[in-house]
Amino acid sequence: MKRGSHFKRNATLVVIAAVLVLVALVTYLNWDRNPEVDGPGVPLGVEQAAIVTYSGPRLSVAPYKWGVAVNVRIAKVTEQADRRIYDVRYIVNRAGTFDLRDFLVAADGSELTGLPAFQIIGDSKLSKDLDTRIEETEELRIDVGGHYYETMAVLFVLWIVWLLLLIFYKRPRTVPESDATPAGLTLPEMLRNFMTKLEAGALTADDKALMEMQLLRCWRDELALGPIPMRATLNAIWRDDKTAASLRKLQHWLHHPASPVAREEIAALVAPYAADANPREEATP
Repeated sequence: MKRGSHFKRNATLVVIAAVLVLVALVTYLNWDRNPEVDGPGVPLGVEQAAIVTYSGPRLSVAPYKWGVAVNVRIAKVTEQADRRIYDVRYIVNRAGTFDLRDFLVAADGSELTGLPAFQIIGDSKLSKDLDTRIEETEELRIDVGGHYYETMAVLFVLWIVWLLLLIFYKRPRTVPESDATPAGLTLPEMLRNFMTKLEAGALTADDKALMEMQLLRCWRDELALGPIPMRATLNAIWRDDKTAASLRKLQHWLHHPASPVAREEIAALVAPYAADANPREEATP
């Protein structure tokens, strides 16, 4: 019996010790290591206002220092017979507990005595009534003076007018290209005209392009290629032994300024097709 009683007593002590440890642990976890300070908790970066009444020397803001925890300015001072009322605005820059007195000095350099403490807590978390605080400390309306919108509208209209003038005023009209050959000429007659200009050295760029097109047409008919695309026509002329050398010579003379191909050689290429094989056949540019 004594042994069972001893066991029960030890078990009771163990349970009591466990309960005490649990209570201590819960107390430790819920213990606030930063006790409440008698002052407002304000969000960082939002301007706040405080009213300070002081009968001592005139207050001024302490000189600014880089990295200061609280930015302070005095918005308004109301003079009374025995005191001054200061409308102090401040912005907390980092979390922590601060006293507004640390950021105020006497304007005459004397010591401040009797200035009441004003502790503030910088809270890094945004409060639920942040919008309300912003509305209380900042003016949300932005007034743009100087007839800004009217001026911008007038400038926009002037820019549109200037752009239209730039595009259309005194714009040179497109002159339609004149036909390089008189209407109704047959293919041989057209080629003979080319030969005449060629011998006189009077072929223009348009004449050369039209002569090239007519020679390609002649070679296409000579090879009986039919109405196939020009790309296929060129490939066929390049591959054929009868026309490849002539096309190569013509291309070199047309597109190489220092071509060794003489005008007489080009005239020799044109001559066989300038004969009146079919007087009724008309050229089709």
